[in-house]
Amino acid sequence: MTPSSPGGSQSARLLASLKVALKAAGITYGDVAEHLGLSLSSVKRQLSRGGLSMERYEQIAALAGIDLLELARQAEAARGQLSQLSEAQEQALVADEALLLAAVCVLNRWRMQDLQDVYGFSEPEAVGLLTRLDALGLIELLPGNRIKLRSARNFSWRPFGPIHQYFVREHQNQFLGGRFSARTDAYQFRFGMISEESAAELSGTIEALLEKFQHLSQRDEIRPRGEGAGTCLLVAMREWEPKAFAALKAR
Repeated sequence: MTPSSPGGSQSARLLASLKVALKAAGITYGDVAEHLGLSLSSVKRQLSRGGLSMERYEQIAALAGIDLLELARQAEAARGQLSQLSEAQEQALVADEALLLAAVCVLNRWRMQDLQDVYGFSEPEAVGLLTRLDALGLIELLPGNRIKLRSARNFSWRPFGPIHQYFVREHQNQFLGGRFSARTDAYQFRFGMISEESAAELSGTIEALLEKFQHLSQRDEIRPRGEGAGTCLLVAMREWEPKAFAALKAR
């Protein structure tokens, strides 16, 4: 008989804490797959959808050097922290670009004064934006206009949600059509024929790259404000054929 799995929000918190533990230990999904004797695609599916048995949690936690009791304690400590906004919350941000900008800034540990200095908001404007973010549940606005984040360290936007769609609709072409500096930027395109198994392996590598970006972004939050620059990482992979190639095939 398979050991039971934790249910509902408890399971989500436990899974989030497990991912944080793996990341902290520098363990990739490939390492987990090898440890469990499973395929990379199977591990990726289990760690994205949840539904792990307690035995499986224990096995993966052990690989990260943490016991199940400590993992549960960390999950409980994360109660009340947001790992993701609701669709309605993201829609509210997209409806007002100034509010979306403020959200992105505070998620990167900006203070109210930074919003005023960098983007020229007046004090009443900045307070108004932060008050609305408080009402949305993203932050808690403290006395003296200090900001306490309600987001978890593994916070992310909804996959294909309103903010993702907003970027694709309003900014993706601008981002890709701009000038890429050879010194600091990267823009590479590859086209090839790969199997489903290879695609799953690449997905694991992409996941590790995104986690590395998140880790470096969080590490650099403590640097003086002038030392950081807004940086966008866009990673995309899908089964696709250029229209010109498809036309030749049809012929």
